[in-house]
Amino acid sequence: MAQDYEKRGYLLEDFRLFHLREAQKGVIPYHYHDFCKLLLLRSGTGSYSVEGQRYPLLPGDVVLLGSRVIHRPEFEPDMPYDRTIIYISPAFLQAHCAPDGSAEDCFLGTGGHVLRPTEADRQKLVSLVDRLEQELSGGGYGRTIMGNAVLLSLLVEIGRSLQGRQSQRPRPIQPQNRHILDILQYLDAHLTEDISIDDLAERFFLSKYHMMRLFRRETGDSIHGYLSDRRLFYAKALMAQGVSATEACFRSGWRSYSSFTRAYGKRFGTTPTGRVDTDSKLDATYE
Repeated sequence: MAQDYEKRGYLLEDFRLFHLREAQKGVIPYHYHDFCKLLLLRSGTGSYSVEGQRYPLLPGDVVLLGSRVIHRPEFEPDMPYDRTIIYISPAFLQAHCAPDGSAEDCFLGTGGHVLRPTEADRQKLVSLVDRLEQELSGGGYGRTIMGNAVLLSLLVEIGRSLQGRQSQRPRPIQPQNRHILDILQYLDAHLTEDISIDDLAERFFLSKYHMMRLFRRETGDSIHGYLSDRRLFYAKALMAQGVSATEACFRSGWRSYSSFTRAYGKRFGTTPTGRVDTDSKLDATYE
């Protein structure tokens, strides 16, 4: 299964399952897929950053990502962890819609992108995932039909768990240091303005280098990286509302359109105007 997973970022079938047990290979940058993704964490601890927000994960958690949602896994390099990943075609989900529920509902991101089910629900989900893997790895009669049925049962159980009052929806990690909380609030409020490291350090009465180390320790990112990501996501949201790429660039705080397009390509694997960036390493080949 692991060999099949390596460097495959496209989906030609309705869905595909991978059961992976090896460690994360280095730092994986933000990326997206054109299909939906379901991850069941079986063992290990880490986090998933989704659209710039980091969600802590525990064994039994389920990560649910819709098509083209920007994300990256964050686990300790060289520390193996066990997870099952299922890639699902949006067309397959859309084909299974009923008045009392749609298979697509799990991936809407309403209330967050992580489900922490109750122990009873977790056991149901693990059992269904194991059965799905067993069906897909065999060659018995009706393998495809049964695989479809088991996957749909899994999605229904996840949907019910999402609506259940006892299941948890982990919230994104928030920094604890009050200086960093103040800095984040300031950065978000002045996102479109010129902001320098020296000005920030002077404003918050901190040593520049201490502030930079503290920010990375609390957020997992550099100040420059955080600002860049926030501006890119803001520009992306503006363009989704019909704003032109050029206007979105400058309204989101970028001072150079060429710098904006390069950063956009590295983050999202496409230019702001929608052309696939063939020079970008951000494509759908990453986990």
